[in-house]
Amino acid sequence: MTPAPVSVRRIAGHHQPTRCGFSLTELLVASSIALIVMAAIANLFGVFSRAMSQSQSTVDLSARMRSAAWQLRKDLSGITCEVVPWLSPEADSGYFEVIEGPRRDSIAQNGSANLEADTDDTLLFTTRSLDGSFVGRHGNDAIESPYAEIAWFCREAADQPVTGTKLYNLHRRQFLVTAYVGTAAFIGNMINGPLPNIDYDLSLRQEGNRLVPNSLGDLTKRENRFNRQPNFPFAFRVDGQGRPPSNATFDNTPRVWEDVILTNVIAFDVRVFDPEARAQTTATSTLLPGDPGYGGGNAGYGAFVDLGGGQGGKLGAAISQKSRLTLPTYDTWSTHYESNGLDEDGQQGPDQGADGIDNPQTYETSPPYPVRLDGVEVRIRCYDPTAKQVRQITVRHGF
Repeated sequence: MTPAPVSVRRIAGHHQPTRCGFSLTELLVASSIALIVMAAIANLFGVFSRAMSQSQSTVDLSARMRSAAWQLRKDLSGITCEVVPWLSPEADSGYFEVIEGPRRDSIAQNGSANLEADTDDTLLFTTRSLDGSFVGRHGNDAIESPYAEIAWFCREAADQPVTGTKLYNLHRRQFLVTAYVGTAAFIGNMINGPLPNIDYDLSLRQEGNRLVPNSLGDLTKRENRFNRQPNFPFAFRVDGQGRPPSNATFDNTPRVWEDVILTNVIAFDVRVFDPEARAQTTATSTLLPGDPGYGGGNAGYGAFVDLGGGQGGKLGAAISQKSRLTLPTYDTWSTHYESNGLDEDGQQGPDQGADGIDNPQTYETSPPYPVRLDGVEVRIRCYDPTAKQVRQITVRHGF
C-alpha cells in the first residue's frame, strides 16, 4: 500500500511535519480555562448586581425617610396652640399631646438579632396648613380645610420579611377640622347614626346618636379627640401592646395603605426637652438620658428625655395623679374640667376648684405635666431588608 502523504514545510533547510488541529488534552484544558473565566465574570456581575440593588434600596429608603421627616416637620411647624397647660376651649386653639408607651429605645441591645426598639409612642396635635389646605374625603366627595387633627403612630406590619425582628408601619391619620360641611349628609352640621365610616376624613364628636364636626375649641377637650375612651380622663385607646387598635387605621378597608407614610420601621421614639435633665461625662464620652450606660447626670443641663422615664427633671418624673392617666402623657389639657358641672375625681362634689381663685392645688383635675413644653425630638429608625442596614433620621422642633 502507498503511505498517506505527510504535509511538510521547509525550516532552515529541514523538513518538519505540520499538525492541522489541537489534541483532545489541549481542548479540555482550553475549555476548563474558558469556564473558569466565565464563572469569574458571572460572579463579578453578581457582585455588581447585588451592590447596585443594595445601593438602590438604601437610596430609596433614605428618600422615603426624608419625605416622612419633611411631612412631620411641616405638621409641627403649623401647631395651632401654645404648648403649655391649661388651655381654654373658648380660645379655639386646639391641643398638643404626646403619649409615651411602655417600651424604651434601650431595649434594642447591641448584637441582638431583635432590632425592634421604641415603637409604641403616639404624637397627636392640631395644625394649620402653611401652603394651601388639607384635603380629605367624605364618601366620594373631596373636602378641604386649613386645619386638621393629626395623629402619628406605629402598627405592626402584616408581612414580616425579617426573622427575629418585628417591622412596623408608621401611620399618619389626618382629620380635617371644620365647623361646617356643606354636603347632604351634614344637614344642620349633624350626621345620624353610630361612629363614622372609615371614609370620613373629618374630626368628629358624638352627641347622643349624632356626630358633629369639631372646631379647634372642641378639640381642646380630650373627649372630642380621635380614638378616645368614653369616660374621664378620655385616654387614647390602645391594645395590649400599648399601640392604637387596628380600627384606628385604614387596614382591612378599600383605603388600605393611604395612611401609611413609612414601612420597615423599628423605632418611632418621641422625646421631650427637659431643661432639668443632665448629661453624664465619663472618661471617654458624654452620655445623655436614654443612652446605653447612662447612670445619672453630673454635667450640663438640658436634654431630650422619655416622658416618665425617670432620667430627667419634671418631665422625666411620674405624671400627676389628678390626671388619672396611666401612661406617661404630655397634654395641654382643658380648663373646662373645672367648670363643667361634673365630678371628675369623685371627691367633694363637682368643680370644687371653681371658687374664683386661681389655685391649681384645689382643682379636681390636673394636666399630667403642668409645665411648659419647650420642644420635642422624634427619632425614626428603619431596617432595610435588602441592604441589611439600619437607617435613622431625627426631627427636632422647638416651641
